[in-house]
Amino acid sequence: MTMTDRDARSAPELARTAVAGDSGREALPAGAVRVLRDRLKANDPVWLGYHVLDRAAAKVSQFFDGRARARERARDLPGVNTREYNRLLWTAYDWSHDGEEWTPSVEWRESVVAEVLAPLLPSDAHALEIGPGAGRWTRELLPRVRSLSLADISERAIELCQERFGRGENLSYLVTDGNTLPGIADGSIDFVWSFDVFLHIAPVDQKGYLRELARVMRPGAVAVVHHPGDGGSAEGWRSAMTAELFAELVTESGMRVHRQFARWGEGNRFSLPNPGDVITVFGPSR
Repeated sequence: MTMTDRDARSAPELARTAVAGDSGREALPAGAVRVLRDRLKANDPVWLGYHVLDRAAAKVSQFFDGRARARERARDLPGVNTREYNRLLWTAYDWSHDGEEWTPSVEWRESVVAEVLAPLLPSDAHALEIGPGAGRWTRELLPRVRSLSLADISERAIELCQERFGRGENLSYLVTDGNTLPGIADGSIDFVWSFDVFLHIAPVDQKGYLRELARVMRPGAVAVVHHPGDGGSAEGWRSAMTAELFAELVTESGMRVHRQFARWGEGNRFSLPNPGDVITVFGPSR
């Protein structure tokens, strides 16, 4: 087959289209006819049939996943992110790396502390961390606050933090039911931190936590929560939360959103590892 000038000019675009189509999560993209002709020539009709069916199945799967997640948001359903599943998952999880397996680089981690956590943290704060796991961010919070309460749905995670940080007058531990904060007094918290946690909490349970945060945060307090912003996906058991819905739930809980962002640092050089995630900064309206 002879490549025309038009084909030659579009070859890079054709290559990008082919790569995009190989994501496994998308059906064949625009311009697929030329892609299919090329693949048929290089393979055989049976292989091509399997290939097309695979792409079609991926598109169908994506469609129904989107419908299921929309229903979760509309009807307060937990989907795959039930509280019991989260409890079992994080209790059985291998915490030997302390959660640092989710840290892209040392430089990235330092930027989160220096440009996200520290600037938003009030001085002499009584802080609350939801979902400390094995203490990945706890070790950054503890020396910067007056007191710290750690709340986790997994009793094993709380045990690991107790082993790592011990007990003291300025440190308390709480095993939660996955959407409430019993034992945290009304109007007692100045700062809330939760990173890589609400990614796996269903919107209905995030709603419960937000109502509780409205109760425990004192006037002028700040909360920093990392969560899905695009409705999530089945991959990684991610929550169906969106940035818009989270902001609505914050407002419904009697609080207000200060900002939502996914990038930070000079020239926005740092970003959240998962595209579609956001960080929401919010606090009491009063």
